[in-house]
Amino acid sequence: MATLISHFYNEEYLLPWWLMHHTKLFDRGILINRGSTDRSIEICRTFAPHWEVRNSRVPQFDAIEADREVMDIEKECMGWKMVLNTTEFLCVRNKEQFFSSLSDKSMRMYLIKWFLLGDPPNYPYSDPVYTTPLVQQRFHGFFSRDPNQPYMGRLIHNYDHGGYTIGRHWSPHPFIPYEGPAYVFKFIYSPWNEAMQRRKLQIGPTLSMHSLLNSYGAQHITTPDMLEQARRQFAHGVVDLRLLPEYQSLWLTSTQ
Repeated sequence: MATLISHFYNEEYLLPWWLMHHTKLFDRGILINRGSTDRSIEICRTFAPHWEVRNSRVPQFDAIEADREVMDIEKECMGWKMVLNTTEFLCVRNKEQFFSSLSDKSMRMYLIKWFLLGDPPNYPYSDPVYTTPLVQQRFHGFFSRDPNQPYMGRLIHNYDHGGYTIGRHWSPHPFIPYEGPAYVFKFIYSPWNEAMQRRKLQIGPTLSMHSLLNSYGAQHITTPDMLEQARRQFAHGVVDLRLLPEYQSLWLTSTQ
């Protein structure tokens, strides 16, 4: 059994791709609605009718409380568990081999490394379409092999809960980077269009007072001009990920 857990808030743009992608990988999904006012709930029930949608006990954006909430939900679940944001897509070359290998390697927690995606300026991307997986429509970004940045990714585990530190990038449980054709595509500044810009701008006003006082999620307090400046800075120097052996390893056979 493998369970995917995710909070969502007004994610009607990304959710169709995200759900079509992950319902093929995970046996169970628990989708936590943080007060959405758009069509997100309807989309969840359309594209993942067999997955559970529940309301969050954390009405505002609070990283610590949200992580506590997902850890409490993890305690309800058996088998392998993973928590992803709607911008994050787990990609593996072969589903069965991937989940079998988690047990074969005799560890209970692994770090799945990130590809960080951002559209370069002036590249002739067209707006993505829902009839094609999003991970096949964008391929510029960054991938770090820097040993001084070992925690760039997301964790998958079969503990009672992940015991995550804030942000869910690290845990006191023993874990190792997963070695093999499995990566998380994180769409940070891609696809760069009005829908993604609105998505980023909507988060800041929902930050909890606790987050504001402790500067948690400060990156979400932004304006359109600040957001564009950050996007340009990120996009400077992105590479064509298709040239990297790590990226190529995903698409040798299956593109699940």
